[in-house]
Amino acid sequence: MKFDLPSVLVSIKDGVIDLGWGHPSSRLHPTEAIRIASERLLASDDSTPLQYGATQGFGPFLESLSGFLSSQPAYGMPVDPRHLFLTAGASQGLDLACTLYAPAGSTVVVEEPTYFVIEKIFRERNLNVIGVPTDSEGMVVSKLESLLLDGLKPSLLYTIPTYQNPTGICLSNDRRHQLISLANEFDFHILADEVYQLIYFDQLPPKSLLAFDEGNRVISFGSFSKILAPGLRTGWIHSAPEIVKKFSDAALTFSGGGFNHYSSALIREVIDLGLLDSHVSILREEYSIRSNAMHQALKLYFGNEIEYTHPSGGYYFWLTFPKGFDANLLLPLAERIGVSYRPGNAFSESGSFPRQIRLAYTLFEVEELEEGISRLHEAYSKDNNGASLK
Repeated sequence: MKFDLPSVLVSIKDGVIDLGWGHPSSRLHPTEAIRIASERLLASDDSTPLQYGATQGFGPFLESLSGFLSSQPAYGMPVDPRHLFLTAGASQGLDLACTLYAPAGSTVVVEEPTYFVIEKIFRERNLNVIGVPTDSEGMVVSKLESLLLDGLKPSLLYTIPTYQNPTGICLSNDRRHQLISLANEFDFHILADEVYQLIYFDQLPPKSLLAFDEGNRVISFGSFSKILAPGLRTGWIHSAPEIVKKFSDAALTFSGGGFNHYSSALIREVIDLGLLDSHVSILREEYSIRSNAMHQALKLYFGNEIEYTHPSGGYYFWLTFPKGFDANLLLPLAERIGVSYRPGNAFSESGSFPRQIRLAYTLFEVEELEEGISRLHEAYSKDNNGASLK
């Protein structure tokens, strides 16, 4: 008997341009680079990649990754391979960090708004989640400081400091320094989700948050899902040696060996052949084109009706509509017209973002993005009876 089980995470209704998914398009998957690297890996007749891996990760992979990161202007710091730890992607690494650093009942601070899945991860770990507002420079660190002075005692703080999901903004250099200072003073660790760090367009972003760390407070998470292929399910942690050791010594790590050992050996070949560097350049160019196309379409159809900042990197636009707008109410009509998105309140449990929606420009081609914005404006201009929503 054959069962009609799904094969990929993306589930899009027929005829709908779904701008809610922050995924790369199939056209951008580097199949030729993976084929070349696979042939080279298998031609070596070395069975090491098929064995249980070292708990910290496949040593040659960590060395190649350190060289790659050190050479990236957007990363902004030299990387010692001894300070890296192999993960099965950023989400898996973040979940393990909760196990090691946040006992059930403890508190974690997040940006408001934040990545829509992370709060679910924290809640499933029985953690108390506290939101801190953001503005055009990222988390308002002065608000965090007030909460800390009033007695808040977090175990962890989760941030997406560069091209934040969903807002697309970067935490300013001054606030990066301030955040590290508060972590040292009030004794908490910072989970820095830096999966978009290398996806910049015209100007370099601030350096990795780890470059500002002088007290071993930052645990930085990277992922090949955003710069190579999500199906490889491989990422890394970059942090101080004692933190890397804690991850390496975890029971889960020791029981299974290095996470995604074979994939890391394959990615090492991709890096050593220079194919990752060239692929990231292709992604930056393509995403810049798509970002500009969405920007131009938004200007064409919406003019001054909405507010947003044109992102300088990453995956997302964060749109703010006039007072009285409700993104959740518009969504069914939009999908009937043939476009979808993620409503702002999906990124916060406070319900503070009914007027916001997040759009991703990475999954679809330019023509589809332009058509999607056209459909979004059509939906915005009508309700079910053809009356104005504004």
